[in-house]
Amino acid sequence: MKHLYVHLPFCRTPCAYCDFASEPFWPHFRAGRVERYLEALQEELIERTGPGSASGGIFRTIYLGGGTPTVIPPDLLVALVRYLAAWLERPSDAPTASGEAEFTAAGVADVPELPEFTIEANPGTIDAHLLERLAEAGISRLSLGVQSFAPALRAALGRRVSQKEIEDALTAVSAVGWREWNLDLVFGIPGQTRVDAFADVDAAVAAGPTHISLYDLTYTQAYRTRVDVTLGVGARSAADAFAEQHYSEVVARLEASGYRRYEVSNFALAGHECRHNLAYWRGEDYLGIGASAVSTIGGERRTNPRSAGEYLARRPAQVELLSPKTKMWEKAMLGLRTSDGVEEAAVLPVVDGVARDRLLAQGCLERRYGKLRLNPGFLDVSNTVIGALLVPPGES
Repeated sequence: MKHLYVHLPFCRTPCAYCDFASEPFWPHFRAGRVERYLEALQEELIERTGPGSASGGIFRTIYLGGGTPTVIPPDLLVALVRYLAAWLERPSDAPTASGEAEFTAAGVADVPELPEFTIEANPGTIDAHLLERLAEAGISRLSLGVQSFAPALRAALGRRVSQKEIEDALTAVSAVGWREWNLDLVFGIPGQTRVDAFADVDAAVAAGPTHISLYDLTYTQAYRTRVDVTLGVGARSAADAFAEQHYSEVVARLEASGYRRYEVSNFALAGHECRHNLAYWRGEDYLGIGASAVSTIGGERRTNPRSAGEYLARRPAQVELLSPKTKMWEKAMLGLRTSDGVEEAAVLPVVDGVARDRLLAQGCLERRYGKLRLNPGFLDVSNTVIGALLVPPGES
């Protein structure tokens, strides 16, 4: 187990479309629950890993998500980051704290890959001083949730982030000189046009992130109702049709700018893929702590209670036992969403051989060096292809 997810559910105001476990920050802060929550995280981490584990470090990647982790007071956040960073593996011959590798006559010295520590942030909750403190405390990667550069489209998402807050956040990232960072965009927002979509991508590329995530809008029940009431029942259908028609054009625009599509919704400059998320997609074990956090370790999946109150009350986690075939099916399903695909021999029991041969003949699938992967031209319809290829557990 080399990967840790930590969930902070607090936000300034939850966005209308968001289905992640998030709760308004200020009521919890005024009641003293934020400090208690951070203490509970540390207690759970020790309980789930055993005492003394932090001394040597056991994780290769940590992802601090939410919610909006950067909404909590800076001193509390930096203290939490320092505590978590102590659990990261530290190669003895790693580069210096400044991140600079030594240069030799032959070029850059061969050094081990540093651990990856990502934090999610929203515009309006960061500035250059906080970013500097987070970097010093151990954060190596930032994920900034912009979603759209167009105020009208952010309003359609129910997202209360101003244009100035976005501009200030990007200025702060640039001023600090942050090397590894992701910018999130949402695609297929009701009312979005082809010009809007291209403008969002161009603005994202101009900001200079090493990684861009481009997510199709997911309609939660509450957001579906909101759209139907405010924009009319046809708005969702129109947005879906727009996304289906123009997503490939936006993908091409990102790739032309040097961002390789290494997963259905994720694009990175060469060598800047998110290693934490790759661990999920490769079916590796991971530990999740905090409200709503999920862990998959061996044949067991644990899901913590969703709300901060239930988590603080120590309500028990839901436990699901996973059969080897279920884990294999999940590994195949997630791996096929990536450009690398999956080792065919490792997932053969959950592959429909007849469907595989048909999809290979049709060009939907490719077989290369023992791996099955989707033809890049079919990533936009990955769910359909994967659904046809794999045999769900219990049906074989």
